[in-house]
Formats: sequence, structure tokens, C-alpha cells
Amino acid sequence: MLALPALALVGTAQAQVRAIPPRKVAPSFDCAKARAGTIDLVICQDRELSILDRTMGLDYERAKLQTPPVEKSKLLREQREFIANRNLCMKRKADRQPCIAFAYESRIERLGEWIDRSAWLGE
Repeated sequence: MLALPALALVGTAQAQVRAIPPRKVAPSFDCAKARAGTIDLVICQDRELSILDRTMGLDYERAKLQTPPVEKSKLLREQREFIANRNLCMKRKADRQPCIAFAYESRIERLGEWIDRSAWLGE
């Protein structure tokens, strides 16, 4: 039941980021610091991944604001797990882009649960 509001949030954030002119799309980090052979460079070179990274970054900030102090360590732990799992996509050269995109889409959906508070209220 709560997946629908979370998906609506994902769509809204992505629509806002997609409205940015193509040359202005950038992930949530500085691409000038991305090194060859890193996932950061892969994300910087792909518009969709850049949009997903930017969306996830914005949603993560919103989730941090919505999360009570007692739950923040859980949110941070989940974020670190997301990064570790996303980085595993670099080992899958043949399907690297879809693997990274799926990791972001899944994380954005989960962050929607943090934003709507169902992640810790158990609703």
C-alpha cells in the first residue's frame, strides 16, 4: 500500500531533475574529481545515472530531515549498504549501467519509505 506514495515521490523528484537542461545535469558529487575506472566516472558519463544519483541525493537529504534521532544510525547504515551494493555493479561489465540504475531506483524507493515515515513507524 505504501509503495504507491513512495513511487510517486520518486517520479516527482526525477521529473524535477529531468527538467534540468541536458548540459546542466550532474550527479550529487563533483565529476571533476571522478577518476578513470571508478563508478563515479561511469555515473558522470551517463545522463540517466546522473539523474538517478541527483534524485537519490536529494531524497536522502529529505529522509535525514524526516528521521528521528533514534533512527538515524539505521538510515546511515542502509545508505552505506546501498553504496557497497551499488559499487558491486562495477564487476558486471556487460550490464553495468542497468545494474547501477536498478540499485539507485531501489534505494530511491526505500528512501520514500523514510520520507513518509513508514520505514520506522512500521505502517
